[in-house]
Amino acid sequence: MARSTFKVLFYLKRQNEKNGKVPVMGRITVNGTIAQFSCKLNIRLALWDTEANKASGKSVEAQRINEKLENIKTNIGKQYQRICDRDSYVTAEKVRNAWLGMGGECKLLMQTFDEYLTAFEKRVGKDRAQSTLENYRKAYKHLS
Repeated sequence: MARSTFKVLFYLKRQNEKNGKVPVMGRITVNGTIAQFSCKLNIRLALWDTEANKASGKSVEAQRINEKLENIKTNIGKQYQRICDRDSYVTAEKVRNAWLGMGGECKLLMQTFDEYLTAFEKRVGKDRAQSTLENYRKAYKHLS
């Protein structure tokens, strides 16, 4: 199997400036497919080094942001490697979703609620009340 190209890049979303700070965004590229995400970080525009795609300087704020960006990059790299080992086809979207925790093993709401009710029912009389179980069953019925 041919090795795929993989890159993680960070950039600023300059049009969303608030209070002199702009959000840091990320872009994953795998074999030409692109997936973008928010890093949930804000930085002063003057601190950003466009060439290096990270915060410049030795201030505490710059070091903190660079450390968080490096952690994000490392975790995305681990997810990419895990998907490469498991699947034959890797896309940027798959890597981003795995990093965000939206993997293939997601459950539906009603399945999760049903499992919760089953576990709750076993605890009635010990540390759970029968009336609470009945209320949960009503909520389940309304939701379905």
